[in-house]
Amino acid sequence: MIQNNFYRKTKNDPDGLQDLWEKEFEANSLLGHRIFCFTSFIVYPLTAVVYYLNGNPDYKSILLTQLISSSLVLAVTILHFKGKINGQNASFISRMLLVVFQSIILARFETVYYYSLNINLTLQLIFSVWVLRWKWSYALTSSLTTIVFFSIALYSSGADVLVLFLKEGGMFYFIGQSVFPLILQMRYTRQYREFIYFHSLQKQNKELEKQNELAREATQAKTDFLSMMSHEIRTPLNGIVGIIHLMLQEDMKTDFQRELVGTLKFSSDHLMAVVNDILDFNKINSNHVKLAQESFDLSLLLKNLQKTFIPKVQEKHLDLIFEVEPTLPPQLNGDQVRLNQIITNLIHNAVKFTEKGFVKLTVKEEKRDESRITLRFDVRDSGIGIAPEDQPTIFEIFTQSNTEANRSNRGTGLGLAITKELLRLFGSDIKLESEPGKGSSFSFSIEFPYSAQPLVKEKPAGIKVALPEARILVVDDNAINLLLATNLLKKVGLQYDKAENGAEAVEKFRERGYEMILMDLKMPVMNGFEATRLIREQGSLVPIIALTASAFTDEREKALSNGFTGYLVKPFLPKDFYDLIFTFLNTEEQKH
Repeated sequence: MIQNNFYRKTKNDPDGLQDLWEKEFEANSLLGHRIFCFTSFIVYPLTAVVYYLNGNPDYKSILLTQLISSSLVLAVTILHFKGKINGQNASFISRMLLVVFQSIILARFETVYYYSLNINLTLQLIFSVWVLRWKWSYALTSSLTTIVFFSIALYSSGADVLVLFLKEGGMFYFIGQSVFPLILQMRYTRQYREFIYFHSLQKQNKELEKQNELAREATQAKTDFLSMMSHEIRTPLNGIVGIIHLMLQEDMKTDFQRELVGTLKFSSDHLMAVVNDILDFNKINSNHVKLAQESFDLSLLLKNLQKTFIPKVQEKHLDLIFEVEPTLPPQLNGDQVRLNQIITNLIHNAVKFTEKGFVKLTVKEEKRDESRITLRFDVRDSGIGIAPEDQPTIFEIFTQSNTEANRSNRGTGLGLAITKELLRLFGSDIKLESEPGKGSSFSFSIEFPYSAQPLVKEKPAGIKVALPEARILVVDDNAINLLLATNLLKKVGLQYDKAENGAEAVEKFRERGYEMILMDLKMPVMNGFEATRLIREQGSLVPIIALTASAFTDEREKALSNGFTGYLVKPFLPKDFYDLIFTFLNTEEQKH
């Protein structure tokens, strides 16, 4: 018995493909097997007409023999429909019965015209090839039995009878019987290959779907974890940062006190930067960051950026050089905040790893048309450089070069990873050129829409807070955050009430109106979303500002679409706090 590689491969397969294939093969071939059985017991007796037309005197005996054969085939068919025999076995047994009874006819009765008989047998063979779906063993047994039984039956009537049969088409019939198993085996193999291929793909697809589901679950788990950690870390950090700023506004009695508070401020700023970097990278990497499209003055942005680094470079006695082409357009359109973040990361990295010499930013025009310009930014330094073996991985998350890692000024390894991801959003990439001991150069190009018209600057109006009647409700379950927010309000003379959860906030709001509500999102008893919904259902349009430790964009969008007026992320600086609440409180303009 010939078996193909696929069959051998899955003979004892753990997935049960062989059993599945047997069932599917039986189901797919069932109709053909039933057609063969019905045709055998109905049509086979009708071939007696050929003997009658050829003037065979034994046609009645031949008809009786065929009727007996058809009766047996009918019995097999009935057993099949009762579920005793499957379709393949039913057709095989029917075929064997036909061969046996046809052999009896050839042996007992004289055939006048073997030419007509061979045509009839060949048509039967063609019909069998068309409707039957057998394994190799069934087809081979059928063909060998037919050739052997017919040959013996004819030879029993005389050798000349067998020769006459072969001459009048019997040879071609026997050749057809020899080819019959090959044809069925080829068909069987093709169907089997298609079955294995389909189920292999199906299995692979299931595995891929499983892996995709695991990846989605892992991504969601990572997001949930970072969201939780964002809240858990930012909430106490908000208290630390806020209280330090409150302490800085107080009169320090000694230099030692000022030094201690300054050290606390430095540590809290560093910790806040690390937390922001981790969450920033996750947001960018998860495609939660969309670039803004707004007009800005690049020259002004770079001047302000240069000022922020002057104290640090003076402390290290470095030369900070900004070389910007004077012919750049006065107005670009894009996300200046993210561009500022990219350049800041690169300059900060350069300053950190340069002990002497310079840090230089160069901005040049690469190409321009009527509406768009491509600018090349290059941050170069004379620092420690990066070894060639470290350069391919320097932009990966939490990766530092060995030279950097052995120094005291180590960082999180997030700055360059965030920079690369931000540049990806701009449709750009970053290039590195570096040699140990001779400095590094980080460069990239970005295309901006531009305008030749100067950017119109709105002159800010002076603001004087004059709200003696204003009263603000501060809602937070964290005592330190309540202390910070209420002290900031007290500093500018604003009155306030406190609530420790959403249910208490709703109750207090019903008792008396407020000009503003500062609402935490995650609280026991009732969260900020539910409390805001209940307040809005009363028809109130009071400004409700979300003070939350969640820095995710989808959380912000959820809050703003569910009744919140503004959104402020903890930890926040006093300036950001005042800017936001004064935006939604009635203030008096003061002319300067």
